[in-house]
Amino acid sequence: MKVEAEAAREASTESESGLIAWLGLSCMVAAILSGILKGLWEMARPILVSTETFASAPRAQLLGYGILEVIKSAGFLAGLYGLYLCGTRRGTILKIFMGLAVLGGAFFAAVWMVMASTARPTIVYVLGGMWYQMVAPVALGIAALVAHRISRWKAVWAIVVGVVNSQIFPLLGPGRAMLVQGIIWLVLGYVVYTCRRGRLTSI
Repeated sequence: MKVEAEAAREASTESESGLIAWLGLSCMVAAILSGILKGLWEMARPILVSTETFASAPRAQLLGYGILEVIKSAGFLAGLYGLYLCGTRRGTILKIFMGLAVLGGAFFAAVWMVMASTARPTIVYVLGGMWYQMVAPVALGIAALVAHRISRWKAVWAIVVGVVNSQIFPLLGPGRAMLVQGIIWLVLGYVVYTCRRGRLTSI
């Protein structure tokens, strides 16, 4: 019975390690597509400068932006969930933060799709983005520091992501800010991806 229980535990750990790896990869892909590539697209053909430039933007670009923001929400939330699994003790308060992040990501994506389909910009999407792009990374980073389940620098990086994400758009403008956002979330995705090694070696 003891051997069977140990085998079951190892199988469960390997399965979760595989999930964490996929969550990290999803975050990295989203960061490249919705951050770096979209930032380059915005710099080449700016449409987020004003209400007028957004309203007169090509339909394909609006739809592309909307789809990329949906990818951003899904991928960034995947990275956050991966960090939640591998780096924290998964307490009740943190579950509340994760729930708010999921709701925020869904709201963010939905508002962006409405904006893309109507060509009418609104700042209200920030209310959703704030929860999963700024608040949740800081909360997870602090929780990871307390839990001591991952390297300290990885936990600190999550906090950095949340703080930097809250500052870059007013400071750098849309195009450059998206580039920076893509880079910091790409690193966060890699942090999550590498966390699965620690779980495998701890079996």
